[in-house]
Amino acid sequence: MIPVLVGGLAVAAVTLEVMAGAAAAGAGYGLGRKYGRKICEALDGIDTSMKNMLKKE
Repeated sequence: MIPVLVGGLAVAAVTLEVMAGAAAAGAGYGLGRKYGRKICEALDGIDTSMKNMLKKE
C-alpha cells in the first residue's frame, strides 16, 4: 500500500513539474509573439516614414 502511495505522489509531482514548464513555455511564446509583432510594426512605420521623407526631397 505504501509503495503505491509513494509512486502516485511521485507521478503527481513529475506531472506538476512538466505542466508548470509547459505553461511557462507557452506564456513565453505568446508574449514573444505579441511584443515581437509590435516591435516589427513600429520598425516598419519608421522605415515607411524615412522613405516618405527621402521622396519629398
